[in-house]
Amino acid sequence: MATKGSNSTGKRRKVFGLSLDRQLMLDVQHLALDQDRYVNEVIEEAARDLLKKYRDKRT
Repeated sequence: MATKGSNSTGKRRKVFGLSLDRQLMLDVQHLALDQDRYVNEVIEEAARDLLKKYRDKRT
């Protein structure tokens, strides 16, 4: 598990702005705080899981 201050991917980053439901974002922020992780790491994990879910459905 990556903790604050660590770069778990070691890859280049691209800034990407988006708009999310307020309550969803608050829930994500609380989860990240509870796990001592950055919000960005939690959202990246969720995006990877979502892509895997749909990739697995195609095969």
